[in-house]
Amino acid sequence: MVVLATVSFLLSLLTAITIAPAPAFAEGTCSTSGGPGGGGGGGGPGGIPEDPDADPSQEPQLTPEEMQAYVAENESPYGLSGNPHVYPDTAVPPHPSVGVGFNLDRLDAPALLAAVGANYAAVRAGTQDLTPLQISTLFQADYRTAVANARRVFRNFDLLTSARQVVLIDMMYNLGPGKFAEFKATINAVNTGNFLAASVHMQNSKWATQVGNRAKKNGRLMSQGAVCDPRDRPRHVPVPHGGGGGGATYPGGIEVTPLGGNSQSDFEMMLRNIASEVRCYTMTVTVTGPDGTYSASAIHCE
Repeated sequence: MVVLATVSFLLSLLTAITIAPAPAFAEGTCSTSGGPGGGGGGGGPGGIPEDPDADPSQEPQLTPEEMQAYVAENESPYGLSGNPHVYPDTAVPPHPSVGVGFNLDRLDAPALLAAVGANYAAVRAGTQDLTPLQISTLFQADYRTAVANARRVFRNFDLLTSARQVVLIDMMYNLGPGKFAEFKATINAVNTGNFLAASVHMQNSKWATQVGNRAKKNGRLMSQGAVCDPRDRPRHVPVPHGGGGGGATYPGGIEVTPLGGNSQSDFEMMLRNIASEVRCYTMTVTVTGPDGTYSASAIHCE
């Protein structure tokens, strides 16, 4: 039995959080005129173009499983399978990472690795690899945290198409809430519905020069509101289960099932290795501390 592990925030001070099981979808088909923004549009403040009068159509969109695969494939060439062995990320200077972009320099890394039954020192030294279940559990916890943080920053998050939602989740997953908060112009543009301006601000950032094609894909999805280029879709997507459970099977024989949490203040998922029946639970909570409000992940394995 592995005990519950969380980040070191004040978990007793919770505020309500809900995570929708699926994003909103829109009707229509992709427009091919007018470039990525779907039209010309006028000039906005500071030379930033405004959204065109006729918004591009907003199909096709992404399923919840495709959204997760999109983020994972942006983080790792192995996608949702992740890299079981420690590797340097693309930061300058690089951070030792494992799985799907799990940064071993983060303060809660030792506790979270212990929670999934891994030895932090051995993983960091490269003498222990993660299992598929451990990789999926850490990814699910961080993905849900990124969703929670995106919903906190963007008051219109649930009204956005899934293509725009996944851009914000992807950036939050990659940057973390602290660095993402520095994208003030992008945040303001999304919150005011000027998605073309948001895309331009993203492309003009230092982050865009660091992540390359990832930023270009995100810029297209933000301005278009849809996945118009088939090359922007994830290649390997989990297989959803039938019925209304909302679960899916992930690489390595990992079954992920949303449980809904035990109150409005959390969102819980169960992950299990189908072969060995090892089970993990991930929970996302919103935490209020002396420096502000954050979202944190708790993990319990048995």
